[in-house]
This record gives sequence, C-alpha cells and structure tokens, in this order.
Amino acid sequence: MSGRDAAALPAETAYRLWAESYDEENPLTTLDHRAAALLTPPLAGRTLLDAACGTARRLAFGGSAGPRLAAGVDLVFEMLRRGRTDRARRQTTAAGDLRALPLRSSRFDVVWCRLAAGHLPRIAPLYRELARVLAPGGRAIVTDFHPAAVAAGHRRLFRDTSGKSHLVAHVVHEPEAHERAAAAEGLLLESRIDLPIGEEVRVFFERAGALYWYERDRGLPLLLALRFRR
Repeated sequence: MSGRDAAALPAETAYRLWAESYDEENPLTTLDHRAAALLTPPLAGRTLLDAACGTARRLAFGGSAGPRLAAGVDLVFEMLRRGRTDRARRQTTAAGDLRALPLRSSRFDVVWCRLAAGHLPRIAPLYRELARVLAPGGRAIVTDFHPAAVAAGHRRLFRDTSGKSHLVAHVVHEPEAHERAAAAEGLLLESRIDLPIGEEVRVFFERAGALYWYERDRGLPLLLALRFRR
C-alpha cells in the first residue's frame, strides 16, 4: 500500500463501524454480485459456505433454487449480529477466521470468499482452508478488489451511518499470486473474470457527482473474480 493509505483502518475495525450500513450497494458489490452469478454453479441441492459472509445478506434464497445447506463465517461479531436481525437470511452463521475456519473438512460443494482476500497479508492460509472445507469436485469462487484499480488510485472506502467516509486497509494480491496459492493446495483454476467500471455502476458515480471520474476510468478493471475446482 502507498503512503496515502497510512490512515486506513484495519479491516476488523472498519467492519465493526460498517456493520449498520454494510447492506447498501456500491460499485464493487454490484460487480461482485454479477461475478458470483456468472461463476457459481446451480446451488439447488448443494451445500454452500460464504466465508467472510458479513451480514449474511448473500445467504437469502427464495424458492427451490437455493442450496440444501447454506452457512456463513465472519470474523466480526457486529456484522453477524446485524445479519441476524433479518429472518429471511440463513441463520447458520458463526464467528471465525478465514485462515482457520471452524468447520469440518470436505463439507461444502461451493465456497464463496468474496471481497475479503485483500484484507489478509498472505493468501496461502486462505487457500489452504478453502481447499480443506471443499468436497471433492467442489468449486471455490474468490473475488477481490482488482490490482489494476489500486494502481489507478482507487481505494476501498465506506460511509458509516453518520455519512463519514473511512478508508479500509487493503493488501494487493496479484491474480498470479491467487493462482499459485490455489495450485499449491490442489485447486485448479477454471475461470477468471476481470469486471470493469461500466454502465451498470455509472449510477453510483452520478449520485456522488463524480461523472468525470466515471468517464476517466470507464473500462478500468474494478473486480477480480476467480473460480477454482478441487
């Protein structure tokens, strides 16, 4: 990270402050939803883990298309507590670290780890745990803030309920680093998507009065998304 990030909040501190407003969409989460929809296999009848689930907002499913079992793990209690106020979300959530998931091995057909890898100084422990909890033939979908966006000056920010903006510490992990860490644990890369700033997120720039920045950076990759198979 650059010197500009010196005042960034550690991730755990940031997410405690963010919990009450975390469900509000932003450009990064919008692209993350799209990537997950593209990369996640059909969930009906399968078991799903959302590792770093936050408020478990991604664990609300309707009808018969949802998984047989959906669970979430997050390090920040305030996030989990906020999510448990919404009964539409799966309540099978637990506190835990991405680098030591409190779950038995070979349990899940699909594991999401979305927008969390950049909060870890090293990603080898993350991929060790993803590989451990995946069932044979299972898929891991990992998304993160794109290194190209960081290089262009973008930073991870959020606004708390008072409207105050906070910078969140972020560690850049290049796509090749993800691939190496995954391969070391026997995970095979099946797909990679680099989602750019484009029309689907234009509204966020417009609301912020920042269309100049939108036009400047249109086409710049903002989200890195990877799918691995065990």
